[in-house]
Amino acid sequence: MKIDIKSLVLGALLAIVIFVSVGAAIDGPAAWEYKVVTGRVFGGDKLETVINNHVAQGWQFVSASGVGDSSAFAVMRREKN
Repeated sequence: MKIDIKSLVLGALLAIVIFVSVGAAIDGPAAWEYKVVTGRVFGGDKLETVINNHVAQGWQFVSASGVGDSSAFAVMRREKN
C-alpha cells in the first residue's frame, strides 16, 4: 500500500482550512441580555413602535407573539457588556 504525499498534504491543508473557518464562525458574543417588551397590536402603544425604539437603543429583535386579539409581546436581546 502506497501513500500519495500530494494527496496527504492537500487533505491536511483542507482540514486546516475547515477548522479555521469553523473556529472563526463560532467567535460570537460571550453572553446575551434579554428583555421582553409589550405593546398593542391596534391603537395605543403599538408594538412595532416599541420594537423600533428598542432597536434604536441597540437591542436586536428576536421574536414576537400575540397574547390575544389586541395585546402582543416581543423578545429583544443585546450583548452583555
